[in-house]
Amino acid sequence: MIKGKRKSILIAVLVLVVVLVVAGIVLRNGSENQVATEPQTLEEQAVEEEKKAVNVAVQILEPQDVEETFTLPGTLEAWEEITLSLEQPGPIVWIGPREGERLRAGAEILRIDKEALLAQHARNESDYNIRKKQMERADSLLKEQLISERERDEVYQAFQSANTSLTETRIALEKSTLVSPINGILDRLHVDRGEYGNAGTPAAVIVRIDKLKVLVDVPEKDVPFTKTGQSVVVLPADVNGGGEIGRPGRIIHVSYLANETTRTYRSKVQIDNRDGFLRPGMIVRVRFVRRVIKNAMVVPLYAVIDRDGQKYVFVVEHDSAVRRQVRLGPIINGKVVVYGGIQEGEHLVIKGQQLVADGGPVKVVEDSKPAKGEGSENATY
Repeated sequence: MIKGKRKSILIAVLVLVVVLVVAGIVLRNGSENQVATEPQTLEEQAVEEEKKAVNVAVQILEPQDVEETFTLPGTLEAWEEITLSLEQPGPIVWIGPREGERLRAGAEILRIDKEALLAQHARNESDYNIRKKQMERADSLLKEQLISERERDEVYQAFQSANTSLTETRIALEKSTLVSPINGILDRLHVDRGEYGNAGTPAAVIVRIDKLKVLVDVPEKDVPFTKTGQSVVVLPADVNGGGEIGRPGRIIHVSYLANETTRTYRSKVQIDNRDGFLRPGMIVRVRFVRRVIKNAMVVPLYAVIDRDGQKYVFVVEHDSAVRRQVRLGPIINGKVVVYGGIQEGEHLVIKGQQLVADGGPVKVVEDSKPAKGEGSENATY
């Protein structure tokens, strides 16, 4: 009995020992695995991160010609604007064209009642014919010495007076009809048919808009870049929905005297308007060329990094970022002219430059070339 209990206890002890041994092995293996999977230190992580390449986009550097321009507001004015007045008094019996119609030079606009003028003209013409015959007879009598020269001169003076009166009524008849002196548009009528008009009464306004003048007030600092004959671009104002579609213009005059209030100089620009899209009085923008920079290195402004008062960019060499210190020129339409530090054909980092370090590894994921012929609107320094 006692031997059986001892045997059972011994077996239990052996089982416990085996369990403890197995548990120890499991714990040891688990500790080893845990050590193997422990995270790296911060220093190790930094080293590992430096080995990773940064994805960047680059632009191949090419020299290009760029225009530095400035833009000023301007006001459109008709090429010609003429107010026609009545030259003869009388009731208006006929008006031909309506407002807005196009007229050719010499086209009739209105007529004044000329019945009285016709009657007067007939009397003057009859008197002229009589005086002419009298003068011819007096010349014959003078040759035969039947009258004196004084008598002949009196007849001649009467003839001259009759001729003057006839000429006056002829001119009055011509001026009883109002005609357009230019090709243009009848913009406004100030009189109505049946109305009595006095001489000097404004009757019609004719405008010529197949070409227009743009009036621009140029600041003193920009006057040296504004010369007669210079080409410009005229852009409709944004309020007209014209966008950036412009039309060419040419400077025809730059004032020598400054405006006493604004200290600006009035410049006149001629533009073509045969399509009739633009109208006098509209506000437009005029783009002037200040200068052209030949073979300039132009980079996106956002590609330049400014730190501690130094300006630099990154280029890619052998899959590494290389920092280049640069000197900036004029800023032109979101781009900047760069002097020194970079060369033609190099790959400029234009995306990801904030994430790279000098000498750090990079991976080019996008490659492009700069757009040609880009200008500026209101260039700055």
